[in-house]
Amino acid sequence: METITDFNDQKLEVASFIREVFSYINRFKGQLFVLKIEDSLMDHPLFPVLMRDITLLHKAGVKFLIVPGTRKSIDKQLVAWEIHSQFQDGIRLTSEEALPLIEQASLGVAQRIMSHLTASGCHGIQGNWVMARSIGIIEGVDYMRTGKIERIQKDILEHLLAEDFIPILPPIGWNKLGHAYNISSTELATELCKYLSVGKLFFIGSENGIQAHGLNTGCNTKYLESTDSGVISALDIDQAQEILDLNPKTLNYAQIDYLINAIRACKAGANRVHLVSGEIQGSVLQEVFSSQGDGTMVYANQYSSIRPAAIDDIPDILRIMQDYIAKGFLIPRTQESISEKLSDYVVYSIDNAIHGCGALHAFEENMAELAAIAVAVNYRKSGVGESIVRHLIATARMRGYKQIFLLTTQALDWFYPFGFRDGTVEDLPPSKKAAYNTKRNSRILLLSLE
Repeated sequence: METITDFNDQKLEVASFIREVFSYINRFKGQLFVLKIEDSLMDHPLFPVLMRDITLLHKAGVKFLIVPGTRKSIDKQLVAWEIHSQFQDGIRLTSEEALPLIEQASLGVAQRIMSHLTASGCHGIQGNWVMARSIGIIEGVDYMRTGKIERIQKDILEHLLAEDFIPILPPIGWNKLGHAYNISSTELATELCKYLSVGKLFFIGSENGIQAHGLNTGCNTKYLESTDSGVISALDIDQAQEILDLNPKTLNYAQIDYLINAIRACKAGANRVHLVSGEIQGSVLQEVFSSQGDGTMVYANQYSSIRPAAIDDIPDILRIMQDYIAKGFLIPRTQESISEKLSDYVVYSIDNAIHGCGALHAFEENMAELAAIAVAVNYRKSGVGESIVRHLIATARMRGYKQIFLLTTQALDWFYPFGFRDGTVEDLPPSKKAAYNTKRNSRILLLSLE
């Protein structure tokens, strides 16, 4: 049976989500998103829903450029004509005989995407805006009519985007003599980040991010945040490289390809690169309008951080704490009481939005109090609280404190894994002992830093 507390929690989650959506709508209006959409999704029942979500975002002011993945359609076309494909390091070796069929399949996929856009009231347009050249012969392997990108006609694409079109770029490139080459759609999507100012690059297929379970981790990847489905939520480019280096046999080809190209795209200028499943309803919307979506995001610039609190953060700190105060987990604080000790506070910021806070208060006898640990309701299972506590423990060590203490009424078991042990009022520094609220009867936990 649903309780009043559960109902209030749901209302808080909804309010928090609405605030987040508004902040992201303003932020992404006018930005360019590049989408690589696998053709394997086109027969999925949720594909029309995916395309509708894209058109909704476009009508909200987001600009789009779409690169169709075409492997499934090409395979089907070649099988129908009894033409066998060979691959070298994941690259299809394109024969003269296969090329016209590959062109036909690629243009067919682009046309289907354009039809969905048109049905939703958007203007899709496809064209030949990619200059390419032959890969040639490498270590004795002739890549024939498989090419690599030489140049993208940036000025035409920028003009089309300014006119509110959604350009669709099939993975076919052309040389100066008008000869066609089969090119990688993943390479094309990544290469666009070098030519255009790209806010987000999406790889949309059947893979729903990188699963954390079973991965080898190192010093940079030991404390990665995961979604409810066990997918790594976010990686910076150094963490992504460490995952690649430590898991060459654990990751599948698609995951390796995604991480390599995500790193390249970020270095080329993309702010964020997302791997999401088009088979999950609303996956793109979740990635756009939430700091923690359904898939895995790789980023180059600062995405999340724990930083000192500023005066402008106080309303958000009070908002996050309010639910904890109402439930009796934290003692009430005011804007004035936080302002007086603002230098003790840190906040956890995701994309410039505050989702957690904590404080480290100095006391006599070289001790410090860990206090005011609170996390926004939508992020309580994402590792934010743990990150704040680890940060404050590290800060206490850096400042030379010999011991940390905390007072809690209901979170004993949550703090034990950090190394805290039970203490008594007698273990508190004198000023804290004198101010101890016997009516609240908080339990005391201690962590030695020596």
